[in-house]
This record gives sequence, structure tokens and C-alpha cells, in this order.
Amino acid sequence: MTATEPRPKLKPLFDDVRDRARRSARLLTHWWVRTALILLALAVLVLPFFAATQYYLYQRYMSKQAVPPVTHIDATTAAAATRMAQVLPAATAPVVLTYHDINTRNPSQYVVTPAAFDTQMAALEKAGYRSMTADEFVDYLRGGPAPPRSVFITFDDGPRGLWANADRILGRHHLHGTVFLITSRVDDRPYYLSWREVGRMARSGRWDFQAHTHDLHRRKQTDAAGHLASALSHRVWLPDRHRLETRSEYQARVTADIAKNLAEFKHHGLPKPELFAYPFGEATDRGNLPPGVTLQGLLYQHYAAAMSNESPDPLLPPVAASRRAAAERTVQRLEVLNSTTANKLLTEMGQWTQTPPAATDPLTQPALWIRNDGAGRTGIGVFTRGRRFPGKERYAAAEYRALGSVDWTDYRVDATVTRLGDGTNQAAVAVRDRSNDPVVISVSQGTATLQHSGHRAVVRRLVPNSSHTLSVSVHGPTTTALVDGATALSWTAKGISPYELTGGFGIRVGSNQAGVAPPAFSALHLSALPEKTPAARKPSVPLGRQALTASAPPAPVPYWESSPGVRAPFQIKDDAITPLSRSRLSVYGAYQPARTHEWTAYTASGTVSKLYDPSVKGAIQVKVGSPQVISVQVSHSLLEVLVGNADSQRLAGTRSLKAADSHDVSVTVNRRSTVISVDGRTELTLPAKGERGGVAYGAYRQTTRTSWPTVSHLNVVPMAGG
Repeated sequence: MTATEPRPKLKPLFDDVRDRARRSARLLTHWWVRTALILLALAVLVLPFFAATQYYLYQRYMSKQAVPPVTHIDATTAAAATRMAQVLPAATAPVVLTYHDINTRNPSQYVVTPAAFDTQMAALEKAGYRSMTADEFVDYLRGGPAPPRSVFITFDDGPRGLWANADRILGRHHLHGTVFLITSRVDDRPYYLSWREVGRMARSGRWDFQAHTHDLHRRKQTDAAGHLASALSHRVWLPDRHRLETRSEYQARVTADIAKNLAEFKHHGLPKPELFAYPFGEATDRGNLPPGVTLQGLLYQHYAAAMSNESPDPLLPPVAASRRAAAERTVQRLEVLNSTTANKLLTEMGQWTQTPPAATDPLTQPALWIRNDGAGRTGIGVFTRGRRFPGKERYAAAEYRALGSVDWTDYRVDATVTRLGDGTNQAAVAVRDRSNDPVVISVSQGTATLQHSGHRAVVRRLVPNSSHTLSVSVHGPTTTALVDGATALSWTAKGISPYELTGGFGIRVGSNQAGVAPPAFSALHLSALPEKTPAARKPSVPLGRQALTASAPPAPVPYWESSPGVRAPFQIKDDAITPLSRSRLSVYGAYQPARTHEWTAYTASGTVSKLYDPSVKGAIQVKVGSPQVISVQVSHSLLEVLVGNADSQRLAGTRSLKAADSHDVSVTVNRRSTVISVDGRTELTLPAKGERGGVAYGAYRQTTRTSWPTVSHLNVVPMAGG
């Protein structure tokens, strides 16, 4: 038998195995085919229903956006916008606006038409305003500087008109909006936004979202008589128990609503809100809460600040955005209604803008005065003419820049009062208006009196005369008055924080007898007292070695602060500073401000680059911490120099630059001058009076999609012999 003979005996076995494998493969193939066919059939059946459902949801929860109206600004509004850009400080506390709905079909006074809204936004753009994000506004509240000419545009409730009508208008004018959402009403169609629309708006970079309660934006019964009031600021009536909520029940209800609101933000992928807007704009504790319970106390556990609308009583807090409002953590907003024209909006914003305390002759600016005597009258003629009061009136009072003087301190008011008659009429200068300790200095023919918080504190006899001069100085907690250059009256507040003592001034005239004409102010002058600066100290080490060397301990980024104790959003790498924030339109960082505020006699230099977009600006700042911070701001083809303290800067000069994506900036600081050079050419020289301070870098852009400018090779070199 040969070696190949056994093979025929094994062949049937191999054939059997092969046949079984083929049958299994056919069965497997048939199973997958059948399954695929079944799935395909199901898809054919289900797909139309799925598509129809998605189309229904899209139609229901994704509104079509309207075509923006044609922009139109009349000549009066255009002139007002140009005048604002010239007259108001270049950098100061932001004005906060609040809208409700932007729509065409709702006659409510709280609904602004798209055409009116577009004109208002165009006017803001023409006046040079740039909008803030919520993160930027919170940075300001925590102590950081506000960007030049900034406005914080807010919208309450979250109506659908913001997506359908306002979104494209904001985009057209390169502005940003912040919506305070009632989260329980999102998806409540057709009036409110949907979560789909909220998501699209957030991703656009034109919007951010903050808190407006989850489900407490409603009025509920607050007593047995059936009176209705805000369910947030009041304990509600429990009819089944015939009583009001207890303290603990109220606190638990509000706390649960806050928690639900925050949870909705997180669930829908939105950043945690830092700001809260009161329902109905009511920022008060005027409800029926028991002693020891405050709504603010509950809110401030979760939010940096709360926002209100204009108070019905302008003499009561809250106050417009300012350092004082930041300290009190409650900010008053300017409410825009359907009766607000673009020109009126600009006028009101000018009144709300925080300005420095300086005016050569305030009596020639009647538009900047507000009568606060309760007579319902306007104008200031009654203070200058010395004529009898109309009817039975015997008293008149007015405030100067009432909302624009919230942060005033360290100023002096000089006045000359005439026509003091027979001794039964008086005139007064009031300072620290709207503070927690207002002071009034009044004079008659033979008496001078100082009152604080309505209490008489000091009385002095004067040489009787029909005319007296007054010089009233406000400095820190102390108010000092000098009458006729000889008689002094003084008051120092105790136990009150500095922010609670700031405020502007007003004038008053009155008569104790019928038929006696009031006195007249023949002269009035307002001036700022000089701010004190610390003793000089030159930089001991070049800044570049301290801040930009990665190997130098500690890590370089903590050296830069956007506000006291808050790290600036900078990346420092390869000898360059690059802002990192995605949610801001401006960033700022000061280098070790607590250690460098005494610097003097140095040169700060660096290259500002990535200026591809004309709206992008980078600024090297010097003398940071002094009353005269100098901000050298460059864009693609323009140099702008701002001068002033961190909360009030003026435009000192502009120069055209050769168009380029980067510019070399050098600023030399000495006791007598500040010399600014760009690209090796001296562009501007400013006089100095020995001011001192460190350095900072700021960057600005119009949209969150625009890249940030960077500064590289930033260095500070002390001047020899300076």
C-alpha cells in the first residue's frame, strides 16, 4: 500500500465538514439579511414620523427670525450721539439698560418695536458705546475697571421676541445682550423663548443668560384680605391654615426656587448665573418679612449682585452702577419703554453716567438738575432770581447730576448767597446726597447751621448780612464748611463705611414767612479736591524678569490681577501675554498692584500684535493705582490715549497710525511728563505732576468670536537718575 492510498477513505469526512460549513454560512447570511430587511422596513415606516416630529418641534420651539428694519437715525439723535462722545468721560462706570420684549404686535409700554430698538442700538454705536458681557460686569462689581464707554444691555423675563427680533439687530451693531430668564417659563410658547433658542443664542456669542427666579415671578395673596404682591419678596398667605408663612417656610420656599433655577441652567449647559434680577424690578425689603430675614441675605449666598429697575422714589436706593452700588450689591437699571426715543435714551444715559466732581458754573446747566422738593416743578430759576414763591410754596430744592454723582467724595462746593432779606429766609448747600449720612449747611442773615441725617449738629452766629459765601469740603468721612472765610463748621461721620458716605450735592432755598422772597445763589462752583499719592519708589527689578520668565517662582500668572485678589485671565508663554477668556469682550490685568503703586521714573514697552480687526484694541497702562492712570490704546491704525483714575477717564488725544497688525509701544514716565511713542515715533507728550503707579495690560474686542490682541516683550526699565 502506497502513502497516498488512505486519502480516499478520508474524503467523505472532509466533504461532510465542508458541506456543513457552507450550510451554516448560508443560514448566517440569511439571518443577517432578514434582520437588515426588517430594520430597513421599520426605518421606512418610522422615518416619516420621526421627521414629522422633528419638524413639528422645530416649528414649535425654533422661531423664524425677522429681517431687521432699515436703520434710520435722525439728525437730532446723530448730533446727540456725537456730543455724548465728546462731552462724557471716555471711561467710567457702565450704564445698565433694561428692556423687556422687542416686538411689533404688543401695545404694552414695556414692549419696544424692532425699528425703535434698532435706532437705539445704532445711536449707542454712533456714540462710541461698547456692550459688556455679564462676566465683564461682574468683574467691574468686584473691583476691576470698566472698559471705555461701556453699556450693559439687559432683558428681563426671556420673551421669544429677543430671538425673533433683537438677535440680528444686536449682531448688526456689534453689541451684546444679557437675558434674565424665568426658567419655569422657557418653552412656554408662544410668548417665551424655548431652550433650543436659548442654546442658539448662547452659542452665537451675542448673548449670555442670568437668573430671574425659577417660578416666583408672580404675584400671590399676602394677607387675609386678598391683597396680591411679589411672591419672592413677601411671605404668602396660606388659606388652608389661615395664616402667613413662617420665617422658615418662606426661607425654604425661596431657597428651593433658587436651587431649581440654578439646576435648570446646569441641565441645559449654561454657565452658572452670577447676577439676579428682581421680579417686577422691586429691589426692596418692603414686604411682610419678619425682623431678621432679608431677601438680599438669601440672594447674596448665590449671586454677586442683584438688579432692579428704576425706583418709584428716586430718593431711595438702589443706586446706578457705581462703586457704591457694587459695595451694596444692588444695581439700579435704566428701564427702556416704548415711549423712549433714541434721543431720550441718550439724554437719560448722559444723566446716569458717573462723572467727576467738577463744574465751573453748574447754574448754567439746568438740564443736569433734578428738583427734589416734592412740588412737581422743573427748572432752577427759583434759586437765582430771588422772587417770591408761587402760591403757598415756601421751599425749593434741587440736586445736581443726581444719578451721576453716586461715587463722589473729596470735592468742594463754593457758593455765594444773596438777598437774605430780613432774616426769615435761608439758603443751603447739601452734600453727600443719597448717602447714609447726608449733610446740609444752611445760612440766614445771622446764623449758620450744619445738619446731618436731619439732626442739627453745629450752630454758629454770623455777622448779620444779606449776603454770605459758603465753601463746603467733603473729604473722606469729614465734612467742613467755611462761611465768609472765617466761621467754620465741621462734622465727621463714625461707624459708616466709606461707600455709604459718597454722594453729590444740591441747593435749597426757603422762607419762613409768607410774602418773603427766597434768597438767590449768585455764584456756584464745584471742584475736586486733589487726591493724595504715596511716596515714590522706582521699580527695583525689570518687570519682564518678574512676570514673563516661566522659570521664576512663583508661577507668573498670579502676579496679574483683574480686580483685587482675582487672577487676570492671561496666558503667559513665549514672552507674550494672551487673554484667555471666551465669554468676555474685554480683559484687564494689573501687575502686582499692591506692590507697584509707588513706582515712578520708568519706561514700559512692548509689542501689541494680532490687530487684524479694526475693532480690536490693546492697551499698555502706566501709573496704575494713581489718580492719573494713562492708558495707551492701539488698534490697526489708531492711537488713543486715556487719562484719569480707574473709574473716570477722559480722552487726552488720538493719532492716526500706519496701518499694521502690530505696533511697538513705549511709555516713559517721569515726574514732569509722560512721553508716548509708537513704532519708534513720539506721538504724544502729556504733562505730569509726580503721579506714581505700576503697569497693566487691557484688551478689547466687539464680538466673542474675534481673536484677542496680545502683548509681547513687555518690560519695565527704571530710568537712571529718575
